[in-house]
Amino acid sequence: MLTLESKMKKLLKIVGGLVVVAIVAGFGFLTFSSTLRSDPNVGLSPETHAFGDLDVRDFTDKPLGAEVKVFLPMTPSDAMVIVAAFENYGEWVSPPPENVVIDNSAREAGDFGVGSLVSYKEGETDEIVHLDPESSMVAKPLWAPDAFEGHRGVVIVTPTEGGSIMHMRRYFETTSMQGWMMSKMMPMFMEGSAENLAEIYGGQVL
Repeated sequence: MLTLESKMKKLLKIVGGLVVVAIVAGFGFLTFSSTLRSDPNVGLSPETHAFGDLDVRDFTDKPLGAEVKVFLPMTPSDAMVIVAAFENYGEWVSPPPENVVIDNSAREAGDFGVGSLVSYKEGETDEIVHLDPESSMVAKPLWAPDAFEGHRGVVIVTPTEGGSIMHMRRYFETTSMQGWMMSKMMPMFMEGSAENLAEIYGGQVL
């Protein structure tokens, strides 16, 4: 889920403001509401931002702009192993990253965790700002901070009968034109990742 900003950045560069306005006008409407693809009655509610020791509001005050959920027949800790294995993102993330480079130099032990930097291509990097190997991770995209200040990528894995529900979330402001575009495009990329996970591990997109 966390490498999708690479594709979004490209789209935002290609699709200029006037083109976006023309597209929107063609549909005959303009809404700045978020686009949540997942079933709000399954797993965590879209209104819930705290789970266990994680409170997303400690990391951003931006609204939940996109969410996709996928059931995986495994424990939350096993699901988090997949989430934290950035070197394997090319196998399931949609669109796949070009070249993942993990920098743990900021961590005293030199292992992966809070403070690690994950780059997907030159100039596109996330900083890990929260990691619970049992249930959750929060990443801070370092690209386009002016356009998406407070943007956070969040993964929360909750236990359920027969396995876990992985909640892939993106928090960002949707009231700008760029934010509106992200709210429409990001869920499609995230859903593609969820579909890949479901296919690989025998799960189901919710």
